[in-house]
Amino acid sequence: MRIVAALLAVAPLVCPAEADGLRGAPAPCFEACQMVLHPILFNDTAGLSPSPPTRQCQSHKGLASLYLCAQVFCSVDERTAGLNFLNSTCHKKVNDSIPSFDLIANYTDDIIARLPRFEKPDYIDGTTFQDVAVPSDGFFRLAYDTLASWSYAYGYHFRYGAAMLVFWGLVVTIGLLNRILLYLMHKTKSQTRISDSAHSGASEDGEALIPSRNPRLGRFGGWLNAHVFLPATFGYRKAQPFGWYTVPPRIQSLTILLFIIMNFVFTVHGYHVFPENLYYPRVISQTLRYVSDRTGIIAFANFPLIWLFGMRNNVMLWVTGWDFATYNNFHRWIARVSTAQAVIHSVGYTILVFYENGWGHFVAYWHVTWWFSKAAILMCALLPLSLYWLRRHMYEGFLIIHIALSILVLAAMWGHIYPFSRGVPWDSIVWVSCSIWAVDRIARMTRTLCFSRKIWNTQAQATYERDANIVRLSIPTSQSWYRPRPGTFYYLHFLNGGRFWESHPFTMSSIRHGKATGTGLLSRTSLDTAEGMGLLSADVEVESLKSETTHPDAPTMNFIIRPYDSSTRRLAVAVEKESPSSCMLKVLVEGPYGHTQPFHQYHSILFIVGGSGIVSALVYLRELCRDAAQIKNVHIVWAVREAAFASSVLRDDMADLHESGKLTLDIYLTAHEAHHTLESLPEGVSKHMGRPDIIAEVGSAIHRFGRTGSLAVVACAPARMADDARKAVVHTLATQASRQTSNISKYFGKDLVVVMTFLHEPPEYAVQ
Repeated sequence: MRIVAALLAVAPLVCPAEADGLRGAPAPCFEACQMVLHPILFNDTAGLSPSPPTRQCQSHKGLASLYLCAQVFCSVDERTAGLNFLNSTCHKKVNDSIPSFDLIANYTDDIIARLPRFEKPDYIDGTTFQDVAVPSDGFFRLAYDTLASWSYAYGYHFRYGAAMLVFWGLVVTIGLLNRILLYLMHKTKSQTRISDSAHSGASEDGEALIPSRNPRLGRFGGWLNAHVFLPATFGYRKAQPFGWYTVPPRIQSLTILLFIIMNFVFTVHGYHVFPENLYYPRVISQTLRYVSDRTGIIAFANFPLIWLFGMRNNVMLWVTGWDFATYNNFHRWIARVSTAQAVIHSVGYTILVFYENGWGHFVAYWHVTWWFSKAAILMCALLPLSLYWLRRHMYEGFLIIHIALSILVLAAMWGHIYPFSRGVPWDSIVWVSCSIWAVDRIARMTRTLCFSRKIWNTQAQATYERDANIVRLSIPTSQSWYRPRPGTFYYLHFLNGGRFWESHPFTMSSIRHGKATGTGLLSRTSLDTAEGMGLLSADVEVESLKSETTHPDAPTMNFIIRPYDSSTRRLAVAVEKESPSSCMLKVLVEGPYGHTQPFHQYHSILFIVGGSGIVSALVYLRELCRDAAQIKNVHIVWAVREAAFASSVLRDDMADLHESGKLTLDIYLTAHEAHHTLESLPEGVSKHMGRPDIIAEVGSAIHRFGRTGSLAVVACAPARMADDARKAVVHTLATQASRQTSNISKYFGKDLVVVMTFLHEPPEYAVQ
């Protein structure tokens, strides 16, 4: 309540106004004449009618008074427009036309000067006049200023509501321009590399180092990357939550902060309030009404954005190339701002009705306001029920509650705005939000059908490795209309269990394109850090296979599922029952989502991965390690708990990848296991005990690979490792900002990708 009171107190201070200052506001003069005459009665047959349309259209004394008011106070154009509109209204309401303006042709200036003048008390009391009367100059100005202040405020209501769309349209446009710029930069650098290799000095490794065409621009770009685009908002914790909350990267936080500031300014700016207003004589009542309307309109204008940015098939993802996590951050903060505005709207109107008319009038008015009060309460309930902790530990419950409450919010909003939709189609905003939701669901089904027309009959082969604590999953792709690509992920529904409607995202880790030789790159990771999200019921049913039913040459895409809590644990238990044999699971596949990263454009890559995050590297390795690839070095730092997991990946997924000489792997075993150790490691693979020093690993990679041109740093790991990687590369970019560098940074999902191009010897690396 104190916050609302403070906001209401600030509003008139931000834009105070004298009544005379409203004369330039777009308030129709003719409408002011109608306003002052509306409660006045005249002593003729129609003038005493209890029907306002009858008095307005058929009382000759009332019409003469209206015409005289317009002649005295309005311009010819204002008068003509007002009369035409009134005539049209009278045709609709009483099926009659108003007399011409010649009705007052005999009224000279002297006669008009002697006519009775009515004041505000006559207006309040509804005084009956025996003859034609006109308002006094002061009373007319008061009516005009009342309408002007109303028109002034409502003009800002709609402009500021539209500004929400404009703001996010500009954000998306910047993202699109950035994507185009990055594409042109990569294309230019590729052409320069070819030209320099053919005509000028190649490096000792056979690759030309790309010179900076504009050193100052390169340094400025490096500064932006180091201080704006890439860092965590508060310097370190990005992947790691702050209690029950997460904080976006700095560039996203700055965008959100600008949006919040803009909403605050729009809430308190754009009002003219003054005493003796004919609608609300007290200034506090005017402020309550204007602020409540403003916040309600802006909150409602944000609804399509909330639904658009929260959808899995958001077209803006394709326009900007940003990931779903980015738009999800925007989705949550737009919803939070809208909820705050909805609360102010609801509380403001409640105070206004009580303040002006008391409890009795509030009860009578409740049938109009209770819908929005219900919507505001539901929106407030959504906030604590969408916290990171709940999403992390009870995802299925969060999802069901989120969808159910969102439907109720839309229904409540429709009930609230429907009575006001006759003049302005407010209900169209509800239908736009519903349409966005429907299009997303249709797109999901389309993706599913594109993978397999028989969506109920896709059989996945699953095997559980007890020592490694992983489930290997292989899904045939022969019926798919598209070819799976590295870096993409899919939502899988397991149809055997009792919770077939639940889905969970898994990153595709390897592809076998039929008649492939050697082993694939079987792997899996969750797209989100919440890998333990629920998925299956406890009674998952499987079909035992004593021999493989999948043809050995059939094309497949493969995953490794790391059992944690809830769904993935239930899946492991169900598959383990058939161990060591494989079993078949019916799956519904929705995807692909995500996109392939252009790692082939760079000279060296450092992957920092933890546990099942190894798939972010495995899915690309076969292509990166082939002889024709320009990649010179691929180094992986992998922190893993079970030695058996590492052995399984080395044996089944990386056995034939070390021959290229490009790949090196450091395995860090974070748990001591007496019964299983890594022995006979291939060339280029080393074993370490304990957790890796990520900051030192990044510094080492910069010194080892920085001389060969560009270095891509990729992190797909637990939260602390990811934050350490971010801190390390930010420090490097900040150090290099004073040198000739060209830096490109990108954040997607929980993978951190930073591309650094070195033109001089890398600096001595140290993080204080």
